[in-house]
Amino acid sequence: MKKNLIFGAFLLSVMIFGQVGIKTETPQKSLHVNGSLQVTNEFNVGGNATTAGSAGSAGQVLVSQGAGTPPIWNSLQGLSGQSSIAFNVFSTGKSVNGSTSFNAIPGLNYTYTAPADGVLLIQANVYTALGELSGSGSLVFTNTQIAIKVNGIETFYGMSTPIGSPQAAFNPETTLIIGKINVTKGTAYALDVVVKDVYKYNGTTGAYAGTFQWNGFSSQSSIIATLITN
Repeated sequence: MKKNLIFGAFLLSVMIFGQVGIKTETPQKSLHVNGSLQVTNEFNVGGNATTAGSAGSAGQVLVSQGAGTPPIWNSLQGLSGQSSIAFNVFSTGKSVNGSTSFNAIPGLNYTYTAPADGVLLIQANVYTALGELSGSGSLVFTNTQIAIKVNGIETFYGMSTPIGSPQAAFNPETTLIIGKINVTKGTAYALDVVVKDVYKYNGTTGAYAGTFQWNGFSSQSSIIATLITN
């Protein structure tokens, strides 16, 4: 009988005030728990009288949407100000030696689909070296222009000038290019690193870029991108 009276009083309190307090006589919200809370199954947010709320996906976190609006599940990558490595790829060969028009460095291309709105920071580290049939002379050099294409458009540029011995690939040089683009969630961006010869001296046949190999050693050019979300 006592339990029924207590339960009846509890229901009357809910009906009158529309708020439930656990270990508190002055609930501030529809449910006010003055103590710890243990959830042994999924935790659902949102929904309505006919639809269950969302339990989110593995690895997501709960993000507040402010007063009067239910929180939402979001990935860490989608949180404002968060950064993550978008991709990192390496060259698999070398560009065309001495080409006077832009040509691709094998392997230095990537199509990236943005998981969130933000800024994509792009960094290319490109090895250039004198071509395999360099001219004679104590000093030879050639200027190699490097570009990062975004969706087929040359967007960022750099210049490399390998100098030294006429022996093929004796003096490699690394050129660093850094740029940034704004990206939109769900949009794909095709990125390519290309090079061309823009100046020759003393009969040199130009330079190549990409994977540098000499005397048993190999070093690869690379392109890396980091996403910073809005």
